[in-house]
Formats: sequence, structure tokens, C-alpha cells
Amino acid sequence: MSDLERRSFSDADTHFQLMRSNSPVYVDGVKMGEPTGVVVCVACWRSAMNSDHICHCWDCPQKFARSRWYWRQH
Repeated sequence: MSDLERRSFSDADTHFQLMRSNSPVYVDGVKMGEPTGVVVCVACWRSAMNSDHICHCWDCPQKFARSRWYWRQH
């Protein structure tokens, strides 16, 4: 796999964001506006609890963006 495909989710040219709660604390246990822990790929809008586990669209330019830990382990 090339270095371009082995990009990290934290590289400057990749874009992810944390989903924020839009419900009251009694609904999901998280205050309104606080991060929920869900990571969203801004390029394809797919999400997961960990950026390494996002099932990106087949044509997503960030589909190979993983953590450096992930690349060292796999």
C-alpha cells in the first residue's frame, strides 16, 4: 500500500468531525452540544465510534485514512 493510501485520520488533508448531541441529557446521557464519541467522515458522511472502523463509501477520498496505531498493527 502506498504512503498516500496510508494516511492518518489526523493528517492536515483529511477531514473528520465529532458528532455532537442534539438532545437533552435525559435522552442519551450527553449534554446538548457535547461530543457523543461518534466520528464522522466529512467526505462521505459515514460514521463510527472509532475513525479506524468507518465503512467509507467506495469512492471516498479518505477511505484509507486510519490511525497510525492501526497501520503499525496491520
